[in-house]
Parts: sequence; C-alpha cells; structure tokens
Amino acid sequence: MSLEKESSIVTDEFRKNKKKILIVDDDETILHILRRFFVGQGFEVFVAKDGAEAQERLRTETPALVLTDIKMPSISGIDLIRFIRRHRKGMPIIAMTAYPHLFPEKKKGNEVEACFIKPFDVHEMISTIEKILGV
Repeated sequence: MSLEKESSIVTDEFRKNKKKILIVDDDETILHILRRFFVGQGFEVFVAKDGAEAQERLRTETPALVLTDIKMPSISGIDLIRFIRRHRKGMPIIAMTAYPHLFPEKKKGNEVEACFIKPFDVHEMISTIEKILGV
C-alpha cells in the first residue's frame, strides 16, 4: 500500500501502538543511548540513521511518534517532517537539534509537538513523549 493511501485511511491509526516510536539521528551514539533508554521505559523502538532510511521505515512501520534530529545527511530532519506531514497526517513528531537556528520550528510544514536542544534531559523528553501519547 502506498503512503498516499495509508494517510487517507485513518489519520491516527498509529495511536494503536502507543509505545512504538521511530528515532532518527545520524549520530550512532545518540541512537544507541536513546534506544536503550526508551526500551528500558517499555517502548518498542525502531531507528533510522537519516531521513531517507526513516522514510523507508515508515513504509513498513507505523510508530505512534517520530523523534528526529534536524541536521542529517541525505534527507534532513526538516524534509522528513514535511514528508510525514504530507503522508502521515496527525503523527506526532519531536525534533532534536544542536543547531536551533537551523530549525524554524513554526515555519509552514515544520510544525512539531516539541523541540529539544542537544544536549537534552532524557527524563524531560520521556515525560513530554508520554504526555503527547497519553501513556
């Protein structure tokens, strides 16, 4: 099924799996740390090393939330956010960046539920995610 058809079914179908998240970052250390932390908190975690890999994961997985870095090679986090907003309407997205000046958070198509500046507090992040997902 194409992403276009999927997005037209039920916009919040992904909420069925409230503890399933996709983490996208080109820094393998951050991916490893976040994966371990969220798995330890009872989440099912999928990872992608850039926006292109994240788009592929979104063709086969339906996470409840996407946590993405902004500055990445290939497809940036900004482009990934726009892709998700077009093809997975209503899917919550949290951005993380070490370069807040590169991320115009409220620019059309870049809307996210939250943005964390690296280095961030993972406990604050988990609290925000649980609030967004209602878990």
